[in-house]
Amino acid sequence: MTIETYIRAQMVRFAIQQGARYGGTSCMIAIAFTLRNRVFAGWGSWLEMVEKAPSHLANREIPEEDIGRVLRSGDGRIMLARIDEIYARPESEDITGGALFWVDPNLPIVEAFKKDVIGRPEEHARIAHIGPLWFFK
Repeated sequence: MTIETYIRAQMVRFAIQQGARYGGTSCMIAIAFTLRNRVFAGWGSWLEMVEKAPSHLANREIPEEDIGRVLRSGDGRIMLARIDEIYARPESEDITGGALFWVDPNLPIVEAFKKDVIGRPEEHARIAHIGPLWFFK
């Protein structure tokens, strides 16, 4: 296994964990694009973004997802097929519009996220709404 394969697998795992509950693949794909955008914005390496992703969550109380069940489903197969494009093709169309953060406004939101992202729209404009998730610059 290469480091690139490991990173892609971890991106899929994280995107499923965070987005599969909303049904379909749009939220999972958007979350993976957000991780990619953080790399492109200079936040760190791909591996660092995968490892640090939980520290940037706006919602801490997120139910666990059965990742194996999702991977065996059609949505999981789509996600596996799309991750190569998200990881390796910078020209691929980003459905989030370049978002660096996301939040489910229907779940409890971390106070720091409210203050530092939602509370600073001049720096972190809300730029996409995919499923129930809001995405911010």
